[in-house]
Amino acid sequence: GHLVLEMAWFYYIASLAVVLASAFLIAYFAKIKVNAHRFVAAVLPVFAVFVLWDAAAVALGHWRFGLENMLGIVIFNQPVEELAFFLVIPFIYVVAWETCKKYIR
Repeated sequence: GHLVLEMAWFYYIASLAVVLASAFLIAYFAKIKVNAHRFVAAVLPVFAVFVLWDAAAVALGHWRFGLENMLGIVIFNQPVEELAFFLVIPFIYVVAWETCKKYIR
């Protein structure tokens, strides 16, 4: 019981790591190549908007992050896990999309 509660800070980043590792494994075995320049060009504007959105919401008191369940590293008024989320989730979607395009015709 106590160990589970003491490890709560690890769950969010661990789940993101599992998703990211899964994306890389799928890309590797399906021989999917994600164009890094196109990925960054597509994700960066959306990333910037959501980072600013979350930062403003936190600063205005409309939103808060449960830092007790996170690493505690905060950048731009947001936990590093939130920033990673905005990159990891689009990456798995791109890999899934490219995999479907390759195998479903």
